[in-house]
Amino acid sequence: MKINTLTIEGIGGIKFLKLELDENMNIICGPNGIGKTTILEVIAHIFSNGQTNILKRNVNSEIGKIIIEIDNNGSKQSKTIQFDTFVPEKPTLITGALNQLSSGLISLKTARIFQYQSLQSVNKDTSKANNELWNDAINGVNLSDIKNWFVNRYLYSAHKGALSAEQLNNYELAKSCFSFLDSSFTFSKVDASSNEIMVDTPSGEIYYEYLSSGFKSIISILFGIIKEIEFRFTDPRINAKDFQGIILIDEIELHLHPAWQGKIVDVLLKVFPLVQFVTSTHSPHVIQTAEPNQIIALNSIDNVVQQRKLPSSTYGFKGWSIEEVLIDVMGMSDTRTDFYNKTLKDFNDLLDKEKYDEAKELFQSINEFLHPNNHLRKVLEIQLTGLEND
Repeated sequence: MKINTLTIEGIGGIKFLKLELDENMNIICGPNGIGKTTILEVIAHIFSNGQTNILKRNVNSEIGKIIIEIDNNGSKQSKTIQFDTFVPEKPTLITGALNQLSSGLISLKTARIFQYQSLQSVNKDTSKANNELWNDAINGVNLSDIKNWFVNRYLYSAHKGALSAEQLNNYELAKSCFSFLDSSFTFSKVDASSNEIMVDTPSGEIYYEYLSSGFKSIISILFGIIKEIEFRFTDPRINAKDFQGIILIDEIELHLHPAWQGKIVDVLLKVFPLVQFVTSTHSPHVIQTAEPNQIIALNSIDNVVQQRKLPSSTYGFKGWSIEEVLIDVMGMSDTRTDFYNKTLKDFNDLLDKEKYDEAKELFQSINEFLHPNNHLRKVLEIQLTGLEND
């Protein structure tokens, strides 16, 4: 199942927006308040059923409307839902056009917290009814029990016939996830006395709990998706890597160092090659890794949200600098601080007024706050010398 096009009319801050989605990866970027999360919520809600306080119509619209066109196993379908709710405390009734396909959508919200979880015992799997899947679409799947799931698979994998072939394959896939970010990290074992997951690292064997929050963030996302696929598809079971549904991830870079922000997209596509991802990001490092047509850049012109037209490139944005991505893709007007811009303006004003002594004094401050290798320092010094010699 893939989304071909998504049209949003009069919802949140979006008056009208039609998007064509890539079949594998869609990375939504733009300023705060532009509607990135709204797009994810719109997709999630069209696969749900019931009441919600998340989606409301635009203040200047009589109704909010969602039109989605999907390809479901080769069959193209177009569905529409609409509502007129605007008052915050009044819930919006959503009769999801695709709620019967909710098992094919997995949503991960920004509430991804990885506190220590002690496993005194290991619980069995639980199945999910349709109303639970609808709730997961709106509220996001729960990542807090992934440790229990992994330990369960570790223990049962030792007993022949205890797990299906698909469950064993998914367990092996989960084990390999430890190495996807850094090949020097591998799964070691589960400690028999404490049920703690142990990981081999360049520094030695450590508890899973001692991994960095960024490392655990990615592991939690990967394990959470594998677990959800297992719990949803039980008759027949499927291999997680063969899942062909839609996965929503809000703020994909959450908890990640920039070096890993640049890897997360490739990792997700490596583990789940048949999935259609729709994500949001504030990270230029995520955008740098994108292929052509994978970026949905939003901006606002006269308070109207639009998709920003981007240059066409064979290699996407892999050859772009961070500054180029921030300005030409993410819409930042300037990558320098207000302090930097004001100080440089003051310096140029003093040059124009031929106030050498004051300009020289200000240059000393500029010399201190510029990056040690910034070529601008030499340019300003030449300008100052030119004024002195006039």
